[in-house]
Amino acid sequence: MTGFQNGKALAAAAPSVEFRAAEQHTFDEKRQSGNAIACGDNLAYMAWLLRNGYAGKVKCVYIDPPFFTKAKYSAVVDLRDADGHKHKVKHLAYDDTFERDLEHYVTNITARLILIRELLADDGLIWMHLDWHSSHYIRIIMDEVFGTKNFINEIVWKYKSGGSGKRHFSRKHDSILLYAKTPAYRLRIPQEKSYNRGLKPYKFKGVKEYKDDYGWYTMVNMKDVWSIDMVGRTSRERTGYATQKPLELMKRIVESSTDEGDLCADFFCGSGSFLDACDTLGRRWIGCDSEEMAVGMTKRRLDSIKATYTYYLSTNDNHYHDGLTMRMLSSEELESGKRMYRYTVDSFTPDIDYGHIPLNDRAVVERIATDNPTSLIECIMIDPDTQDAFTCGMTVEGCPEEILFLSHGDAAFVAVDAFGKEYYYSSRQQ
Repeated sequence: MTGFQNGKALAAAAPSVEFRAAEQHTFDEKRQSGNAIACGDNLAYMAWLLRNGYAGKVKCVYIDPPFFTKAKYSAVVDLRDADGHKHKVKHLAYDDTFERDLEHYVTNITARLILIRELLADDGLIWMHLDWHSSHYIRIIMDEVFGTKNFINEIVWKYKSGGSGKRHFSRKHDSILLYAKTPAYRLRIPQEKSYNRGLKPYKFKGVKEYKDDYGWYTMVNMKDVWSIDMVGRTSRERTGYATQKPLELMKRIVESSTDEGDLCADFFCGSGSFLDACDTLGRRWIGCDSEEMAVGMTKRRLDSIKATYTYYLSTNDNHYHDGLTMRMLSSEELESGKRMYRYTVDSFTPDIDYGHIPLNDRAVVERIATDNPTSLIECIMIDPDTQDAFTCGMTVEGCPEEILFLSHGDAAFVAVDAFGKEYYYSSRQQ
C-alpha cells in the first residue's frame, strides 16, 4: 500500500493556496447560485474548499481523471483564415504520460480521493470514471479510502466508438467505480425494459407486463451495464475536447444520486459535461481543472446555457493575457441615466503556445495569427459596470464589428480565444 501511504502524506501536505473570485457570471439572477469553477491544481482547490466550510457538504462527486494511458490528448478547434477557408487544428488538451511511474500516478489519485472523502456528505457518493489501464489499481485504493463495505457498483459503460486491434478483442467499454462514504448513502435506481423470453407475455400473477413494437416486457431495476453512445463527430453537444463524455451518461449519474438543489462536484471537469448536466437538472455544482483550455471551453459551454457561477483563481495567478485593446466608437445618453455605448476591438495579439500545436498545424495558426488575428476570438464577455471582480453581464460570439451595451460608465471586456486563453481590457485603460 505504498501509494496509499504516500497519498495520505501528500493530502496532508496539500499546498495552502488561497483562491479569489476573479469573475462573476450572472446572466439570470433567478437561476441557481452558489456554483463555482476554478482554474488550478485540484488538490490545492479541494484543500481550500475544506478550509472554507465545504467539509461534508457535497452529495455527489464525479471525476474522470487521467487513465494512465501514457498518451497525450488533443482538442480540435475550427479556425478560419483571411480568405474564409476553414481549418481544423489540434491543440494539446492534457498530458496523461505520467513519465515518473505507476506509483506516482496512484499516489496523486490517492491524495485527491482522501480530500474528496472529506468533502463528501455522509450520504454522498463518488463516481470514479476509468478504463482498463488503471481501474484495477484504483479500486484497491478506493477500498482503502472508502472501505470495502462502501463499494456499491462497477458500472460498465458500453459504447460503439473507438478502434480495434488484431491481437486483442475490441475494447469498447469504460468502468465507473461507485463508492459511498457511509452505508447511509442515497441512490435512486432507474428502471429499464426487460424483454420476456420469446417476446411473449408471461401472465404471472401480480407482474405488470407491457408491449411495444418489439414485443412484451416488464420494468426492472437498471443493470450495471449501460449502453450509451459516445459523443459523435457531428453531434450538437460536441466541443472538440478529447475524451468528452456524453450528456446522457452524465445526466443518468446526476439523476440517480442527487435531488434538485444538491451540491455536486467534478475536479477533473474537462470540457464541462458533468457541470452542464448538473446545471440543466437544477443541481448546484463545483468544478475545477488545471488546464486553461479545458476551463475556457467549460466556461463558454456554461455561458451558452446561461449558468450563474463564480470563476476562481489562485491569488498568485493573474490568468489574463495581454494583447486586447478595445475602442469606444460612440456614447449616447439615455433618459434612464445610463448611456448606450458602442465598442469595437481595436487590436488583438493572441498569445499562442505553439509547443502545444502539432508541427503540421503550426504554419496555419501562425498565418491566421498574423493575417487575421481577430478570427481567433471565440467570444467576448462584457462587464458593463465594472467594479472589483469582473461580472459578466453579456457575451457576444466571435468578434463583431460593433458591441452595444448600456452602462453608467466604466466597462470591462474579456476576450476568449479558440484555445481557451482570456484577454482582459478595461475602459479605465483608455
